[in-house]
Amino acid sequence: MRIALLSNPSSGRGRHAAADDVTRRLLGEAGHEVLHVRGSSYEQARRAGRALLGDGPNQDVEALVVVGGDGMVHLGVDIVAMTDVPLGIVATGTGNDIARHFGLPSRDAAASAHLIDQALSGEGAITAIDAIYASRPDGALLAPQHRWSLAVVSAGLDAAVNARANTLSWPSGEGRYLRAVVGELVGLAPYGYRLTTDSGTWEGAALLVAVANTRYIGGGMDLSPDADAADGLLDVLRLDPVRRVRLLGLLARLFSGAHLGDPAVHLERSRIVIIEALPPGTGLRAPPRPMADGEAIAGLPLRLEAVPDVVSVLLPR
Repeated sequence: MRIALLSNPSSGRGRHAAADDVTRRLLGEAGHEVLHVRGSSYEQARRAGRALLGDGPNQDVEALVVVGGDGMVHLGVDIVAMTDVPLGIVATGTGNDIARHFGLPSRDAAASAHLIDQALSGEGAITAIDAIYASRPDGALLAPQHRWSLAVVSAGLDAAVNARANTLSWPSGEGRYLRAVVGELVGLAPYGYRLTTDSGTWEGAALLVAVANTRYIGGGMDLSPDADAADGLLDVLRLDPVRRVRLLGLLARLFSGAHLGDPAVHLERSRIVIIEALPPGTGLRAPPRPMADGEAIAGLPLRLEAVPDVVSVLLPR
């Protein structure tokens, strides 16, 4: 089979290059033709991937394999959504929350390449799953990049923490996320939202708003333990304003999913979610720029929709 192998070695301070080489070699030894592309930036990698799936001599690509963290999976989804090209994941990032949700290897390029080969040869699975499509509330299109997401769209403290964590070089994994949390606690104050779901509209103050298609954020925090990427619904989580001590306790419980038992945490499921900032003059902060799969996307307002079976992923059987 002809496989497009796409990575961005500039992310993660270049540590994905070795995984690129291992993946390319093992897939080649398994008999696949590997078209290897390395982008020097997110946008360059996106354009290169789109070109491989578009018109021209390489249009018969039968799978796209991305090497990197959740941001590269986000990029891969942006490329293959609404096509019949399946997505393979070689998870070499910091958090690897998407790989964790689907039971894929983490930081093991050889195991990932073997699983991808098995799925393509019929010994694994090519599974259609949902993705999150972002637009403006009136249906207006966003810029071509970042319209599609696979895991979680964050639009509150979670987004601010994510953005801060992306600037940190130490520590790795969930430690980086927790360090970013400490930084955000200094100026902790609620944000003002208007949140519209299938069940109606809510307005008010909240610390956290997250729309989840999969379970995890922040390198293993079990944000939405029952999230199902194939049920056609999004899990909408909202956290009421709480004091710092209580918030830290909730974050500690987040790793086990026990936070859902707290009365300050609200969860509902909806096919469509519209997130808007309350107008100035309410005394509440404007929400931060949303993040999707760890990548900054367009600012509010946003309309998020669960689109069923729009991405096929190479998974274990």
